[in-house]
Amino acid sequence: MNERLSTARLNWQESIPESEQFGDIYFNRAGGVAETEHVFLNANRLGERFSAHKGGHFVIAETGFGTGLNFLCARALWLQQAPAQGQLHFISCEKYPLTADDLARALAAFPQFADGAAQLLNAYPAPVPGFFTLRFDEGRVLLTLLLGDALDSLPRLDARVDAWFLDGFAPSKNPELWNEQLFEQIARLSGPGTSCATFTAAGLVRRGLEAAGFEIQKIPGFGRKREMICGTFTGPSGYRPPAGQPVWFQRPPPIRDDRPVIVIGAGLAGATTARALAEQGLPVLVVERHSAPAAEGSGNPQGALYAKLPAKPTPPGRFHLAGLNYTRALIRHLQGLYPTLGQLCGVLQLATNDKERQRQQQLIETGAYPDTLVRLVSATEASELAAQPCPSSALFFPAAGWVSPPALCRYLLDHPLIQCHYNMQVEALQPTDTGWQLAGTDFSAARVVICCANEALRFEQLAHLPLKPIRGQTTQTEQPSGMPPLNTVVCGEGYISPPLQGHYCFGASFKLKDTRLDIRDTEHQHNLDILHRALPQLADALACQPRQGRAALRCSSADYLPLVGPVADQQRFVTTYAKLRDDARWQFDTPPPLLPGLFVNTGHGSKGLISCPISAQLLAGQISGAPLPLEDELIRIIHPARFTIRHLIRQTL
Repeated sequence: MNERLSTARLNWQESIPESEQFGDIYFNRAGGVAETEHVFLNANRLGERFSAHKGGHFVIAETGFGTGLNFLCARALWLQQAPAQGQLHFISCEKYPLTADDLARALAAFPQFADGAAQLLNAYPAPVPGFFTLRFDEGRVLLTLLLGDALDSLPRLDARVDAWFLDGFAPSKNPELWNEQLFEQIARLSGPGTSCATFTAAGLVRRGLEAAGFEIQKIPGFGRKREMICGTFTGPSGYRPPAGQPVWFQRPPPIRDDRPVIVIGAGLAGATTARALAEQGLPVLVVERHSAPAAEGSGNPQGALYAKLPAKPTPPGRFHLAGLNYTRALIRHLQGLYPTLGQLCGVLQLATNDKERQRQQQLIETGAYPDTLVRLVSATEASELAAQPCPSSALFFPAAGWVSPPALCRYLLDHPLIQCHYNMQVEALQPTDTGWQLAGTDFSAARVVICCANEALRFEQLAHLPLKPIRGQTTQTEQPSGMPPLNTVVCGEGYISPPLQGHYCFGASFKLKDTRLDIRDTEHQHNLDILHRALPQLADALACQPRQGRAALRCSSADYLPLVGPVADQQRFVTTYAKLRDDARWQFDTPPPLLPGLFVNTGHGSKGLISCPISAQLLAGQISGAPLPLEDELIRIIHPARFTIRHLIRQTL
């Protein structure tokens, strides 16, 4: 999924877009909304199914997103008919995404969906291959866009679909889509009762769906179209995980239990996890040893929201980009309501030395990232953007910015299904017949998520994880009088954000094997020194201001990626897959031995603002059985068991 995407080339017939690539219109001239209601909503019986839904998730998958009209119609019906604690998860593929401007123009024809269209445009990702999850309506609706060829994207998807919208231009216009591989993936992602509907009645499509296990019927088509088809899955196979996912990384079956899910820790990892679970309708109990949320590594007043992208896309880079888009959309929604929570003011990543300058030039020359995501600017333009003299060229991320982690945590934890208990230390996790007892408290649960950074190693079940604390100290000063405020976040060897309530926050130091939390003048000076190499005039002014500081411990892993997912029964896990020491290609069919109901979300280091929210969505899906928001390869690179598998293959365990 590393090739650059081409956006849709359109011809406009008044308000109706036509694809140049396929020579077909995106919606019917006789009425786009009426067509969607007839072909997809009614043929899949969504009105009655939404009304009868008992909570939890309902999943729709679509083979062509186009203008998003089908999604907006389904969202409107869900909000009207479904229970408040249910969540609609809409998954849609798109090989040629519309530009944001074209999307806005197309959706302007449907003022009845203005609210949904505005949310879509606010969260719409740059045209880069990958999975991008967008949050709507305070979490009642999720949209996961699979940007790229559907035949490449669907095999990487882990989901169980309730209804299919088989769209994506007619088979005669888009023959590459409608083939046996597509029908195989539809069958893999379906289960008993899964429905499908499509505007076409072509024999190729009907026969393909029947071979995949659907019982198909012809019904009257929309407008002048005589027939269309719909059906119900009755096949014997049903849902299977992605074929490329090794058995040891496959998700556990969900545990059904009425008790709240317990989340240990109320920093960014814990708060995002609790909110993602609550938005799926699951009650959550948060246990925190401090008197307030975000008391440790998530406690800095401001943090930079951006991703340091590799010149050529890599799996870690794709993970960080998916996370950046998810958090960016959340902050864009919140910044008008809570201005002190965060702002998407843009981020300048300065080229402070020749090596960085060459890397940035290479990143632009590869053409992997569109300029709506990142572009190269001169020192002069960087100075204009920052409203401060910048000594070097820079990469500019126009849709990035800063976030206040404590404010974000407070917002996320404010949900009717979340209860927080502070000043409560969990001494140990004790297995019981029905789950886990939290020693030192009266709480027990069938499902527990450990989100307490380095403190996770105190629990014997996680003692094998390769976590390491890294000390960091930030510096806070008052904004100097008589000097214009910084307009953007500026990153070089460190970072500085625009002033928040009259104070700058900048830094940070990076100290391995140092767990003390005292405030040090030497590290204040270090922060000023690296700021001086980025913004010399501002650094000189801040050096004259009284300083305050805050020290905390980042929690990082051995490969600087987070650990997110189910916790293995380590001894049995090693025994089960010991054959990997002799043959790394040995085929296993034994499910991984896991500690039932125990999950972890930690090791985010300094990237928690982009990695925690999307990781929380992943965990919520693994716990509830909902669709996973990331492609299979990205789930592997953050899975907690990756280090054990790696050590077995290298014969170091």
